[in-house]
Formats: sequence, C-alpha cells, structure tokens
Amino acid sequence: MAEAPIALITGCSSGIGRQLALAFAARGVTVLATARRTESLHSLVRQHSNIEAFTLELGDIDSIERLKDAVVKRTGGRLDFLVNNAGTHYAATALDLDMKEVIELFKVNVFAVMRLCQVFVPLLRNAARGRIVQIGSVTRDVPMVWQGAYNASKAALSQYTKTLRLELAPLNIEVIEIVTGFVRSNILHHGLYAPETSLYLPIKDAIEQVKYEGNANGMATEAYAASVVNKLMRRRVASEIWDGAMAWYLYFLVTFLPLRVLNWILYYRFELGRLSSSI
Repeated sequence: MAEAPIALITGCSSGIGRQLALAFAARGVTVLATARRTESLHSLVRQHSNIEAFTLELGDIDSIERLKDAVVKRTGGRLDFLVNNAGTHYAATALDLDMKEVIELFKVNVFAVMRLCQVFVPLLRNAARGRIVQIGSVTRDVPMVWQGAYNASKAALSQYTKTLRLELAPLNIEVIEIVTGFVRSNILHHGLYAPETSLYLPIKDAIEQVKYEGNANGMATEAYAASVVNKLMRRRVASEIWDGAMAWYLYFLVTFLPLRVLNWILYYRFELGRLSSSI
C-alpha cells in the first residue's frame, strides 16, 4: 500500500490555512500544520488524526531551521507538498508608509518563503512528485490603492515563483502559484493606516468600502480551499491556478485590457478624482 502524501502548510491557525489543512486531510494527506502557537491548532488536530501541529515563527530564521529538523524527524526526510500560505497584510498609501512595517511585511511574505523553499527542497526531492504551492494574490497584477507595499510583496513572490519554477524543473519539483481573488478572511483586520496629515484621507471611506465589500462578498474559505486542493491533487496541475471570487474577471482585465484603460477603471473605482479638489 502506497504511503500517504505529506503536506507541510504554513499559517494554519485560522482562515485559508486552516481550511487548506482540513481539505488536504479529507483527501487522505498527512498534514503538518504550522502556527506561531501550537495551542491554536488543537481543534484542527482533534478533528483529524492525520493533522499534526508544529511551531513556526516566519520572522525568525532559526524557527524555520527548527521546523526542518522536526519535519525530517517526523517524516524520515520526505515531503510531497510545501504550501506557503502564511502571510501578513499592511495597508497604507505609498506616501504614508512606515518603512519598518514594510520591512516586516517583506520578511514574512517574501524572505521567509524563500528560506522555506531552500530548506525543504531536499525533502521534496525525495517524493515521487514534490510540489511547492505559493498562495499568491491577484494584487500581484492589480494595483489596489492603499496597499502598495502588500501588492509589491505579492508581485515579488510571483516573480520569485516563476524563476524558482524554472530552476527546479530539472529536479522534478513542480512550483505552483495560486493567484487568489476575494476570499472571506480576517486579513484586513488591521484596517487602513493613515496619519492625520495624509493627503488621502478624503477617500479613506471609499477605499474601506471597496475592501470590506470585497471581503464580505468573497468566496468562503472552505469552498476556496476545497477547490484549490482538488486541483493540487490531480496528476497534472497548471503552473498557475486562479481561484477565489472575481479571480477570472480580474485575470481578463489585466490580461486583455491596455494598461491605460485598466488604470482609468481603477482610478474611478477608487474615487481618486475626489482628491483633486482637496490637494
């Protein structure tokens, strides 16, 4: 009897990561779920005997090394899926950025992912068909106003993923990017940052409305995770999977519309014209 596939998933304490863990486990995959605090994973572990909890602090390189040691000990050095889901959000305009926040954002959303891929490729090579799965965002292509740094982190992740895909092809490791549209989650819980002196305060209410409507009308995390995992479990998987509410609509906009037209649509969608009378 073939051994069950093993998936390491980051950021499983809530939201998309939690549902990905449940969806993989339901398909018979042994899930190594990570979070900063393993206590937050107790309910997951209780739900499925094939979900196990591991500690990971993405901003701490030593934590990644300790995770590798624990996974090697648990699996004997084999891993079928590395799912880089964990990430953080920071919403501020380009003129109002706190650079310390930007650095922390890139540490989690980009640099930690790079290190995780480095560390776990040797384990993926020991699988019959190792797969790295990057949970990305449509904002890699769509310039969502008031979150330029976050958009940039997802664009950086995407370009890194494209390059990694080529470099790992000779090693028989597939690299898949999930280009995520609107999904109901708590990623926006920090809200929009703006100092009292911000030039963009007149449209803050409009941006908040767009973002929170998108979140409220997004795909349920359970449905999103089930859809993604169903695709990932196939023998042949596309290099990019667009999923989540409005993902294909946004794909059409960024693929077929001239940039000038796309910018015009977004300019009016975000009510940027209101600033001309206040600046």
